[in-house]
Order: sequence, then C-alpha cells, then structure tokens
Amino acid sequence: MSPPPIFVTFALPEESRDFRKAIDQQPQPNIRVEHFGVGPAMAAKRVNSLLAGPKPRLLVCAGFAGGLDPKLRSGDLVVAENLSSPEVLDRVRMVVPVATPFVFGSILSRTLPVESVADKAALFRETGAFAVDMESEAVAAACRAAGVPLLVVRTISDPADAALPVPFGDWFDLEGQRPRIPGLLQYLATHPSHIFPFAKFVRGLAPARQALTKFLFQVLETLK
Repeated sequence: MSPPPIFVTFALPEESRDFRKAIDQQPQPNIRVEHFGVGPAMAAKRVNSLLAGPKPRLLVCAGFAGGLDPKLRSGDLVVAENLSSPEVLDRVRMVVPVATPFVFGSILSRTLPVESVADKAALFRETGAFAVDMESEAVAAACRAAGVPLLVVRTISDPADAALPVPFGDWFDLEGQRPRIPGLLQYLATHPSHIFPFAKFVRGLAPARQALTKFLFQVLETLK
C-alpha cells in the first residue's frame, strides 16, 4: 500500500505554475497539488472540505506574500514558525540551505492585501511579522483541527518598500474568485504612472515562483 500523499496547496494556479511544470517533468506520485482560492473564507471552506476526506501525511501551504520586514526582497522565502507544525519545522531546519535566501519568521493573514508602504510599515511595527498573506492562518487552523502536519512557506511578491501597483478590488473579484481584466486595464489607463510599477511587479513574479519551486523540491525530498 502506498503512503498517504503530500498536499501542496496554493491560492491560484498562477502561483503554482512553475511547481506544476516541474512535477510534470519529474513525476512525484505521492505529491498532489491543490488550489484553495483567494482569501480566508474561501481557503477555510476548501481546506476543510479537502481534509474531510482521507488525510495527507503533510500539507504544504505555499504561494505569494507581501513583505513586511524591510530586509526581505522580492523572491525571498519565509517559512512560518508561527503556523507550521513544530515537528515539520525541526526537519526543515536540517535541510542544507539553498542558494535562494530563506528565513524563519512569522507570517500573518489578513482578509485583504496590505497594499501601501505605510500600512506595511505599521503592521511590521505592530507585530514584527515578516510577511502577510490572505490564507495561511485559515489553512493552519484547519490543519490543527484535523491533526494534519503543516508547513507554511511563502515567497515575497511585493517587498515592504513597494506598494501594490493596482488596488486589489480593481483587478480581482473576491466573491467570484476571478480576475477583473477590464478593471485592471481601466485602472492602468486612468493611472498611467502605475504602468511601470505594475510591469515591474509582474516581472518579479517569475523569479519568485522559481525560488519557491526550488525550495519546495529540496524540502519535499527530505519530508517524503
């Protein structure tokens, strides 16, 4: 009998693209990729539904996050000490460091993105957290309730000194769980000074995904 699988979860397929491509090239029969959607409500609904079935031996919650610690740059990795299971953290600490920087620290979740530099700085002063996302705390709560070991790792998409170039509500429909392409284009058309920051943000997502994929493969080799 094969062992229970490892679930590697992301909010959106955009975040998992490189990891899924790598899985296709190097088949990993005991690794299953899942997408929970954006925001704590959708993540909680989907992770609880998933964990109501046969339990994985490990769940990895991965994806993008906003940086709060000013030392972190785009593509840096944060392993959540406050959300990951202690026994999983102990094993991850034994992994030989990879070339891409990663740190252990706290990750917070909020119902909406923390968009401005000022709001990021205020949240960092208030909490000392390294990064912020929208789903990890909901996933962690579900894993604790189900007794499923958890690893939370996020790659920085927007560092602390960079505001999100397009307001979240203009480009994403949270209730419908889909991008608002017309809203994105309209915002950029009426705020042309944001076009270059938006292009820079999008360019930074590819190396961030690559860093996350490299880290996940190395860590999963030790946790399988």
